[in-house]
Amino acid sequence: MNSELQEAFGFKAGDVVQMLVETSGLDADDNELTFPVGALAIIDRIERLGDTQGIAFTLAIEGKIVNVFDEGDGLPAKAFFEQVMTAKDDTNRPFTLSDVGNVDTYTHAAFVHGEESEGDHEVGDLQDLLRAAWALMTEEQRVEFLFTDEAKAILSAANILKD
Repeated sequence: MNSELQEAFGFKAGDVVQMLVETSGLDADDNELTFPVGALAIIDRIERLGDTQGIAFTLAIEGKIVNVFDEGDGLPAKAFFEQVMTAKDDTNRPFTLSDVGNVDTYTHAAFVHGEESEGDHEVGDLQDLLRAAWALMTEEQRVEFLFTDEAKAILSAANILKD
């Protein structure tokens, strides 16, 4: 009898965690991948399983593999992973999937990096983030991007698009 839990051992589904152990598993193409200590993961599901398995955490590790850690593995979970914390909104709290999905998380990080070091780090960080996002986009998405008001305005301001 499996039942899904909202929370266990101080963790919630959607929390971003950092691995405290090396992890291995098969990706979607059946390639064996291994991630070092420190890899990031997102808690996908927390369940109470039957028998000796007890409470189980399903983690998506680095967006590439999925592993399940349960009490039969020797939980508490904190032996295998720990929460990633954030003070983004001036409170010390767990970093969550909703933070990951919010572009302001990344623009804020670039701003803070620029404020705490040389100011040009903000611009460089934003360029690096755009390049990373661009690499994930399909050709169709890249073409659609051209037609956004923001892209047209910036390209026009730089005389790349002439009126």
